[in-house]
Amino acid sequence: MNAINTTLTTSGNSVAVRLPKELLRMSGLSSRVKLEAKEGKIIISKPANPREGWATQIKELMKTEREPSQEFRDMDLVSNDGLSNLPWSGPSFEEWQKTHDRLS
Repeated sequence: MNAINTTLTTSGNSVAVRLPKELLRMSGLSSRVKLEAKEGKIIISKPANPREGWATQIKELMKTEREPSQEFRDMDLVSNDGLSNLPWSGPSFEEWQKTHDRLS
């Protein structure tokens, strides 16, 4: 394990630590990280993938349910919650998608 000593600096109202590129490369971390505070240390690690295991869960659901959409049979109750009558000055979903084309 490679370790370095460094000093904490300030950045606005926050405290920052500079990580050498080589240390970052060796760790395999990218721009998104998970910070965890423990007594006497702060652990920087890769964040968990929120979609991890979804493929397995979907396959299991398809084995147990003939029609997987039945999992969402109560969706109409949620979609009829009255929120559609609230005023909205923002873009429609379609308009938002056009400005965020990387998601479409």
